[in-house]
Amino acid sequence: MPSLPLLGAAAGLHVVDYGIVFVYMLLMIYIGWRCSRVQESTEDFFVGGRSMPWWATGLSLVATMMSTLTYLGVPGEVFGQGIGMLLQFIALPFAFLIIGWVWVPFFMKLQLTSAYEYLELRFGSTIRLWAVILFLYMRFVWLGLIIYSAGTAVAEMTADTAPVAVATLTGGLVQFQTVEGWRMFVLVATGVTATIYTTLGGIKAVIWTDVIQFVVLFLGAVITLLIVMLKTGTGPGAWLHEATTMSHQLPPWFSFDPRTRTTIVAVVLNGLLWHVCTHASDQVALQRYFCTDSARSARRTAAVNFACDAAMSILLSLVGLALLAYYQRNTQDLPPAMADAMHAMLDHPENITGKNTFADQVFPWFIAHGLPIGLCGLVVAGVFAVAQSSIDSGINSTCTVLMVDLIRQYRRTAWDEQTELRWAQVLTLLIGALVTLIAVAAAEFGRLSSIMELQLQSFNAVLGPLGAVFMLGFLAPRVNQSSVLVGALAGAIVGLGLGFWAPLDAWLTRWTGAAESVLGVPVSPFWIIPFSWLTTLVTARVASLFFGPPSAGQTQGLTFWSVRRGATRIV
Repeated sequence: MPSLPLLGAAAGLHVVDYGIVFVYMLLMIYIGWRCSRVQESTEDFFVGGRSMPWWATGLSLVATMMSTLTYLGVPGEVFGQGIGMLLQFIALPFAFLIIGWVWVPFFMKLQLTSAYEYLELRFGSTIRLWAVILFLYMRFVWLGLIIYSAGTAVAEMTADTAPVAVATLTGGLVQFQTVEGWRMFVLVATGVTATIYTTLGGIKAVIWTDVIQFVVLFLGAVITLLIVMLKTGTGPGAWLHEATTMSHQLPPWFSFDPRTRTTIVAVVLNGLLWHVCTHASDQVALQRYFCTDSARSARRTAAVNFACDAAMSILLSLVGLALLAYYQRNTQDLPPAMADAMHAMLDHPENITGKNTFADQVFPWFIAHGLPIGLCGLVVAGVFAVAQSSIDSGINSTCTVLMVDLIRQYRRTAWDEQTELRWAQVLTLLIGALVTLIAVAAAEFGRLSSIMELQLQSFNAVLGPLGAVFMLGFLAPRVNQSSVLVGALAGAIVGLGLGFWAPLDAWLTRWTGAAESVLGVPVSPFWIIPFSWLTTLVTARVASLFFGPPSAGQTQGLTFWSVRRGATRIV
């Protein structure tokens, strides 16, 4: 169907689009500067004086946990694999009940700055250190992949017009001679901008910029859907029908073969455990709750997060369906390599795997070549927004953990407030530089899997064990540090083993000289979190039979059951 004149494709971003993105970047830095003027202590820098409004922390939380890995990965997953990913929102009401009425009230009673302070109170310093190491691994890799995915996507969208536009906007002062040079500039600019305003304004700047960024990324998804509706004259009902009858079949409910990539049970269980483990053990999420003044406000933060998360999950899944419907009608609008991959996917849907990386490129391509001038810039700003909302939060949270759980813990003499604040800002800069370098390294190695599969295999491989450790602390009063350590190590081995199954198999196959795969087909990435979580729980519980129970001081007021009985924490 021919495009309406008003909706003619932009054929790449124009100067006005780059102007919109540039203004957006300046606005983020300005907010960081404004927040820095009322910042006096690390209490302000890390938890916003525990006085941030619940609606802002809720929007900040959903924007933070979204990331470009989700913003680009969910449409790519639905485009390339079908609607299985759309079904994960079924788990959200159940996750909210657990988080809002179990985790949040429990944590808010403890008045923590870092979530891992709880683990030392409940188990001891060894488990606290172990959890900090897992968290830092998870979030450093997460941050690097976010910067990489955002920078690569934006570079791909803008490489044909960016050098001229940037030269025009800067009066010729900045020029890029190669596509690779532009791509590296975008990677670095994404990390540097978020690092600057996070260093200036701390968590307050993070939360207020996240509010704006959520609005921008929400508008980006809505605009994409409206444009596809106007261009094709179709809507969500038609897109779903076409996806399930012309290209992708509905996934099965369940399979006893864990290698079956997508089943409804696996997707829903993975979604439930991802949320429950994240909100029980991840400083990036818990820090939003710590910024509020009460358990009631923290529960409202969770409610806003889950309501908006459900809305965004549905919207992004619809974006994937919309793009599938659009390019089934207009395959000629794709570049030759993507068009060939699209034809292969439509002609042989039985060969679909999680490594259909071309599907992740369709949304960025549509943004650059399917949206009108001006709207391109707004949606590109949305891609930057969703990246920076995660980067700023991740940098601030890892800085909090390093300062509270390592530097304060092991430094012989305490710093005064102003000295600690200055060192927190320096540490923020160093973390920003480190994760930007991780992104550059990721760009050098290239991506071998889809965005969604990549995150499930890498940093999410340790989320199950990390969440299970906190759950054991809450719910298993007989478990002590030794038994938890055994379970945690077993869970981490299972999670990382399943996550890195493919590269390990490739190495073993080369090392042994085998003609075929040594390890065989890997387990579905949607089972990695459930299997590693369950391994940790079961192993720790069995190990507790061989170790003595913890002391009264490690359980009273520190388990769900003792709190329900009215016990207070022994100080």
